[in-house]
Amino acid sequence: MDFLPEPIRTVLSFVLVLGVLVFFHELGHYLAARWRGIHVERFSVGFGRAIANWTDKRGTEWRVGWLPLGGYVKLHGQEQPEDVADEVRAQWREGQTFHEKPVRDRAIVVAAGPAANFLLAALMFAGLYMAVGRPAATTAIGTVQESSAAARAGLAVGDRIIALDGQPVSRFEEVQRHIQPRHGQSVQVTMLR
Repeated sequence: MDFLPEPIRTVLSFVLVLGVLVFFHELGHYLAARWRGIHVERFSVGFGRAIANWTDKRGTEWRVGWLPLGGYVKLHGQEQPEDVADEVRAQWREGQTFHEKPVRDRAIVVAAGPAANFLLAALMFAGLYMAVGRPAATTAIGTVQESSAAARAGLAVGDRIIALDGQPVSRFEEVQRHIQPRHGQSVQVTMLR
């Protein structure tokens, strides 16, 4: 995407990330509703006029809206029964409406969206950890400031400290712990160049 200007890449990245988050959030609601026996009338990612839509064999309409800033799952009988005309209520599928289900089932469906986002985050962090690993602090020198004690001692970028005063070190924190209390004192540094 380097051929696109930075503002357009930023907007496209935002839309892509938001689209994935919305999809998984709504997928959580959808799967929980199916599990608890509630018919799902519509699964939509995006708002406004549909760019694409289709109906699956269960009667759920799947939509992709032109404005990708959200989404929703329309559950069957989600409206309050007293707010719906008698002819609409007569078309409801018996036993598959949201309001016919016990509070436990409705709570599961409502909580499933945020739970899906939490699960997505956990999976993404696990994947990142498996692919890249965790950052490891080393004793390699990244920068040397002019006229610092390290510069006067001849340390250079890329050098790796392996021991201080004869004590082996393998992490930057160990170097800090050894050096900080010895301000103004000489420290013997063993390094690999």
